[in-house]
Amino acid sequence: MSAQPTGTADPAIGRTAPTVAEPIGVRLRQHLRDPLNGNVYALMLNTALSSVLGIAYWALAARLYSPAELGVGAAMVSTMTFLSNLSQLNLNGALARFLPAAAEQGSRLVGYAYAVTCLASLALSCGFLLLAPLVSDRLDFLHHSPLLAVAFVLSVAAWCVFTLQDSVLTALRGVVWVPVENTAFGLAKIALLVLFAGGVPTLGIFISWNLAVVAALVPVNALVFRRLLPRQRARRTGAVLPGRRVLARFVALDYVGYLFMQAGTNALPLIVTARLGAEANGVFYVAWLLGGSLELVAYHFGTSLTVEAAADESRLAAYARQVLRRGLLLFVPAVVLLWVSAPVLLALFGSDYASTGSDTLRLFAVAVLPKLVLTVFVAASRVQRRVGRIIAVQASTSALVVSLALVAMAEIGVVGVGYAYLAGQVVVMAAVLPSMLRLLRGAS
Repeated sequence: MSAQPTGTADPAIGRTAPTVAEPIGVRLRQHLRDPLNGNVYALMLNTALSSVLGIAYWALAARLYSPAELGVGAAMVSTMTFLSNLSQLNLNGALARFLPAAAEQGSRLVGYAYAVTCLASLALSCGFLLLAPLVSDRLDFLHHSPLLAVAFVLSVAAWCVFTLQDSVLTALRGVVWVPVENTAFGLAKIALLVLFAGGVPTLGIFISWNLAVVAALVPVNALVFRRLLPRQRARRTGAVLPGRRVLARFVALDYVGYLFMQAGTNALPLIVTARLGAEANGVFYVAWLLGGSLELVAYHFGTSLTVEAAADESRLAAYARQVLRRGLLLFVPAVVLLWVSAPVLLALFGSDYASTGSDTLRLFAVAVLPKLVLTVFVAASRVQRRVGRIIAVQASTSALVVSLALVAMAEIGVVGVGYAYLAGQVVVMAAVLPSMLRLLRGAS
């Protein structure tokens, strides 16, 4: 909606006479109708609700399960999500970049994305089950029974589709459904956690997580294929996808960068489990999860930038400035709040978590500030199809984080991972800052 005029021309005097300013409600509606703003706010709402429900979930788990049981459950969930993230081939980024312009090919693109990630997940999870015990005997919890192994493999595939759904909804301008879907998932997960606590305490966390995922798949994909994709075809924008070779090259190279990113983020709980044990990972995982909730918001900012700038690349610099400015306005006070409240939040999980994990949580919270800059830079590079820049950023960040974490972990425990993570983000942000400033000014 275009802005209403703020004045009217008076022919008797030949100049503009002032009128009453627009009501704040009108300006707010105009603001929210901007897709860039609407996407960001819907995804922020999703993250806020998911974070609150996630805190409630893990706080209940800490009360209902022993530290060892929580550590095993957290290791299973983090391993599942790690393998799923690898299996997605970073098609989240490709869907955000190309699905808005897919037109009649949208259904095929989404179907191919689901099929390819499911096949990749089956291969990777089976390989993990075979190789994990050779890496560390602390990773043998998935070999208790063949049934558990099969359930784990299927859970990785289900999580792939569940995760891709958010990118599909965002790219199809159905982002308002993302917080609805994930809130329902969070509530169902909590109910199932309580239900299974007495009967299967060792596997209650894993079961509750995955039954809730399965319950969300059918209604969301019915919405995607029966409503959102037909609506996109009806718009007939005239845009077309690039050729298969160009698209495959983009996905392959983007995935290389994504693999590096995963090594420096979602692989961290697995590394802590292998080096320090399940109980140490139980403490680390809670702090990492809470700090990661802010980082997830930063990723949503990047996704919205990718979707909207892909439709109009001429506005990339303006969109990048807008996203970066609003991100900093949000994250600076959020980091301060999380720094101050870290012991109180972790006390919800138990005194051991508060005493051991507070500094780790604070470090992950501060790291979101340089991470926002890197996320905006990567999103802009994805729009410009400069995949080499993405690989360089992700590879250097992960190499620094993992190498520093392995050294620091041996000396000061889980808090060393927090120091390593913050240091990796700051160093790489400093390296890309000149290119980032040129981007914000609209230069190549």
